Amino acid sequence: MTAPHEPGLRVLVYHRAPDGRPEAVVEAYRRAALQLRGTSGLLAYELLSSPADRGRHLLVMDWTDRGAFTRWERAFRSAGHPSPLRPYQDRSRPGGHYEIYLAASRPRQDGSSTCQSPG
Repeated sequence: MTAPHEPGLRVLVYHRAPDGRPEAVVEAYRRAALQLRGTSGLLAYELLSSPADRGRHLLVMDWTDRGAFTRWERAFRSAGHPSPLRPYQDRSRPGGHYEIYLAASRPRQDGSSTCQSPG
């Protein structure tokens, strides 16, 4: 991840590289990361690659809260979704190309964990 943090919201965006170009998503991520740098409320982001399928990738974005993500998403949508990663979003996935998760539990220093109610 890009920095130590305690996310309130995690967004997972699934990507698939075109046949014969497994590096395409990584190249697009490098350009997208420059656009994401300094985004208000965005704590960290990283691109994961599947060791079983070099063409599958997962963008993990940690946000301070749902409001920060929603504000960014609206501005991004009104700008026409200018991300270099957009062409590689895996829209063939059942359930969609992205998922949103809220932190339900976090470890504490003493080994116990915090539990938060959903919502």
